[in-house]
Amino acid sequence: MILKNSLYTIVGKTMKEQAVTYDIQLDASHLIYQAHFPEEPVTPGVCIIQIAKELLEDHLQQQLSIRMVKNVKFVAIISPLQNPRVTYELQKIEADEEAGTFKVVADVHDSISGTAFSKISMTCSR
Repeated sequence: MILKNSLYTIVGKTMKEQAVTYDIQLDASHLIYQAHFPEEPVTPGVCIIQIAKELLEDHLQQQLSIRMVKNVKFVAIISPLQNPRVTYELQKIEADEEAGTFKVVADVHDSISGTAFSKISMTCSR
C-alpha cells in the first residue's frame, strides 16, 4: 500500500552533504487513524517504516522493496493531531550496485520541536 499522497504528503526536501531531509504533513483524517485509534490517533510503526522506504524511493527515483530492517527504535508516539509535521532525515545511504541494495538510516523527529520519534536502519532492494 502506497502511503504517499494519502497518509502523508511531502512539503519539503533538503539535500545536505551526506543526507537528505524530508518534511512531511500527516493527514489525521486518513482511514488508518480511524482504526489506530479513533479518539487518539497514533501512527503505526509499520507506517513509519513504510514512509521511510517511500522517501528513499523518492530520493533515488526508483521503486524499492524492504529487504531487511536491522534496527528500529520507537522513542515517542507520532500523533497526527499533536505532530502534524514530521521530519525524516535519511542518512548514510549506501548503494551496493552489484547486489542492487541500498542501506539507509532514517531519523524521524518533530519538524518544530525536534522531539525524536524513531530511528530506523534498513536495507532496501530494487
